[in-house]
Amino acid sequence: MVLEVIALVALALFVGWGVRRAPHRPFAWGMYSGSSKGYLWTTGGPDGRRRAVRHRELGLAPEGHLLTVAELNRLLRATEPPLPFDGLIIGSTGSWRVRYQGGPDGRLYAAPLAPGAGRERLIAAAEELQ
Repeated sequence: MVLEVIALVALALFVGWGVRRAPHRPFAWGMYSGSSKGYLWTTGGPDGRRRAVRHRELGLAPEGHLLTVAELNRLLRATEPPLPFDGLIIGSTGSWRVRYQGGPDGRLYAAPLAPGAGRERLIAAAEELQ
């Protein structure tokens, strides 16, 4: 019981310390600090409903945890997936709204989001997927 209380207090202190840290310092508290994540969805199914895209459907295999618009464009040129999709890239390199037409003539369109707008866009997109 005493060890559990000590562990809980230590955890609370650690969380309190971590929240105050800046994401630019060696200890990165934020999920997106030093990384960028892609969230992709499509309406390309038989029922026309919006759903999340699986990586294997697109043949994408990112080499790291940092997905940028340039990296996504490179992956799409290499695989030319037929499935069109929309999505967000959110992270430390900025946030982007992306759209891919699909197919061999597919083209990736990307538009930067205003600073801090990525989270709200992601929440709205996730609500529409449900």
